[in-house]
Amino acid sequence: RVRGHLKGYKVNWWKIRNRLDEKNHHPEKHSLTFKADRNDGMIPGLEPFSIYHLTVLAFNSKGNGPESIAYEFQTPEGVPEKLHFLKILNFEKDSVTLSWGPPKKPNGFITGYTLQYQMINETDNIGPLHEISITNSSSLSFRLSNLSLSTKYKFYARACTVQGCGKSITDEGVTVNHGTYTGIYERISTQGWFIGLMGAIALLTLLLLTICFVKR
Repeated sequence: RVRGHLKGYKVNWWKIRNRLDEKNHHPEKHSLTFKADRNDGMIPGLEPFSIYHLTVLAFNSKGNGPESIAYEFQTPEGVPEKLHFLKILNFEKDSVTLSWGPPKKPNGFITGYTLQYQMINETDNIGPLHEISITNSSSLSFRLSNLSLSTKYKFYARACTVQGCGKSITDEGVTVNHGTYTGIYERISTQGWFIGLMGAIALLTLLLLTICFVKR
């Protein structure tokens, strides 16, 4: 029942909790006013995968009328936020192990992760972008193999829900070449003639220094 000239409607809403969190939030009310000739409207700024309460009241020049009974509604899943972190745990000559932390706001049920990587130099992305989909949502690490030796790579990782994948977090690193270093060391250390030659040069240098010192 309207007592006087209807001027509009005021919609109030507040978040109860995230659907992944059993703990209720301290309600922070938001309000939006609509003109009297409106019978619908859009509520902005809602967070994905959350539970909200909403009330509506009418108002005229004398003030606000009584609020309606709170209506509860749920927002659908959205894409996740960035992963909490991405780390390179171990670099080998042709492989690398990546580790990551789930996003602080998954905005839904995490269905898996997407990893991408490519060769780079100091300024440009020069290699083709390779992609791997991880469908196990509980996996928080992965070993990439068949990489090139002594090559700089850029890695991308992002979490996914049924609504899609979020923004990527990145890290960079260089594969090592144990085989080359080990091979040089082994060739030098196992050839006796080379060791003898180096010893003779050292003794000759010491002898020359001694002669110079005596002459002085």
